[in-house]
Amino acid sequence: MSGARPTIYDVARLAGVSTATVSRALNGTGQIAPATSAAIDAAVRQLGYQPSTVARSLVTKSTQTIALLLPDIANPFYAALVNGIQQRALAAGSTMLLCTTEGDPAREEQYLSLLRAKQVDGVLVDGLVLPPERIADFVRAGLPIVCLDRDIDSTSVPLVQVDNRLGARLATQHLLSLGHVRIAHVAGAPGLRISDERVSGYREALAEGGVVHDSALMGVGFFTEEGGYDATRALLGASDLTAIFAANDLSALGVMHAIAESGRSVPDDVSVVGFDDLRLAGHTTPPLTTIHQPAFEIAQRATQLLLDLAAGRDVPRRLHLLEPELVVRGSTAAPV
Repeated sequence: MSGARPTIYDVARLAGVSTATVSRALNGTGQIAPATSAAIDAAVRQLGYQPSTVARSLVTKSTQTIALLLPDIANPFYAALVNGIQQRALAAGSTMLLCTTEGDPAREEQYLSLLRAKQVDGVLVDGLVLPPERIADFVRAGLPIVCLDRDIDSTSVPLVQVDNRLGARLATQHLLSLGHVRIAHVAGAPGLRISDERVSGYREALAEGGVVHDSALMGVGFFTEEGGYDATRALLGASDLTAIFAANDLSALGVMHAIAESGRSVPDDVSVVGFDDLRLAGHTTPPLTTIHQPAFEIAQRATQLLLDLAAGRDVPRRLHLLEPELVVRGSTAAPV
């Protein structure tokens, strides 16, 4: 036996019990006498026995593994999501697999098929572009799926996200309260619901403030630093804006870069508000006023929903909205 991996039979022999008793003790099922449990624990420690996860999954009907599908890992917001998911999964005794899709529907389909075949307990998804009806097919086939942050427009999949419309309203209302009326918006990627919701919140706040929306004050930044930069260069050349609300913090970095490059300053010439409250937002020059999105809480809530679904518990609500919060820093001021 020297060098061989100990088996459940070795544990049973050393503890003086049946393999079925060892299995019940290790899986936490059935009633085990304290003395018997102690003998099994001692045998496990003495032998250095490690239960087979494959064998255990056959008994528990759980692989204790969940997966996360992201379009990429470049956005720092995703790092906060991964942290929250990992912590909640580990607390529940599960591990997390990370899959990046690059926004490719064929790759998304391949990953979901592979994960279903490997019998993961469930999948968290963010930013999928696979058609909703195809995602619904995986749900009907028994693969629990929960969406976080970006919607996939499927009634069969629970969604956890911040209230994007309210966050955009808070950002725009802050600029209005400082006295700005020529407020531009650098929007996210066209066709995404979160982009549309943030545009709607921006326009609603303008209307409530008695400001007529001007289409010349709209740009598209695609949620990227480069997109924010390009959109702002165009806006600065075509309008007399005094403030910009960017759809996320990454595009806000590009906004601030373009403003500085034009010879203007933030916030003396142009105030800037972002959305997300990434860690880097407090370290820009000047520090970025932004909308705090509770990424860690979103991740934890979505993970718990997925674990509940995988365990067969009811998840009654489709939409789970979390509250955004305005964080005022040095990138906003009253217009001169």
